[in-house]
Amino acid sequence: MFGGDVQESVIVVRPGSLGDTILTLPLLGSIRARYQNAAVTFLGSRAYKDLCPSWIDFQAIENPRWLWLFGAAREEGPESRTKIETAYVILAHPDDVIGQLRKAGAGQVFHVSSRPPQGKHIVEHLHEGLGLPVPPREPALRHLAAGERRDLIWVHPGSGGQRKCAPLEKLVPLIEKLKRHTGWPAAVTVGEEDAFLMDQALWPRLVEAAGTLVLERRPLREVWSTLGTSRLYVGNDSGISHLAAGLGVASIVLFSASDPAQWSPWVTPEQLTVVDLRGGVEAAWERVSLPRAAAGGHLGVGRAREETLELRR
Repeated sequence: MFGGDVQESVIVVRPGSLGDTILTLPLLGSIRARYQNAAVTFLGSRAYKDLCPSWIDFQAIENPRWLWLFGAAREEGPESRTKIETAYVILAHPDDVIGQLRKAGAGQVFHVSSRPPQGKHIVEHLHEGLGLPVPPREPALRHLAAGERRDLIWVHPGSGGQRKCAPLEKLVPLIEKLKRHTGWPAAVTVGEEDAFLMDQALWPRLVEAAGTLVLERRPLREVWSTLGTSRLYVGNDSGISHLAAGLGVASIVLFSASDPAQWSPWVTPEQLTVVDLRGGVEAAWERVSLPRAAAGGHLGVGRAREETLELRR
């Protein structure tokens, strides 16, 4: 199958969303550390290629030449001349892909579910399930961050749908409070699936405030190059929240539906305030505190704390 001059390769199969991709980057670093003399090929979603460090051989899983993983005939191409020494498969239903890799001659195939068990963070779950040491919490996208921090609050009020979004009736006053205490202007990002927000009564109050920058449906690269040096980020559990935290931006992330123990950004408590809104929000918003990394303690928006904030009725 792989005759001739071959190159050993480690393949990681992990298609997924923006947040899934960012939360997989620590695993790719751990795999690289284990296989220092092998090429690491990451089969991920095409839209997120530019997030990966240069040492990763990114391949779009949507590319027809990888359809053989899902049962199609295998075409001749660069990947067919590469010896797949080891494969890591991260899928909810991995059996077919595992079978195809073994048929293609993969030496070892490891697999783990893409869904962590209750109470287990996805990064810990992936590492432990694949027999790798869990890495320290740190921003995974520092290779994209450039320049000095600037006094700006990056706000992402959407989350790809209403279910995971905190109400604007609560979010907008929080942003206004942060702006008053810091003196920093806001920049608001809006994705294609967040259009429902624009019909809400408080939307103009958020985006039309003096000095507010609005980036609507912009390419991902433009978003991170424009806002990646912000001093503070506020948003719902979303891929954009993982992007901001991964860039090293001090972040306040609001969880209305998903479990932060499983899906919060993989960064230190000094950089992150997790706000768990699943138990009710009425008494919550006055207790939101800044991450310690946001301000060096001079802002007066509540004392920065390391623990997450449990917001109850």
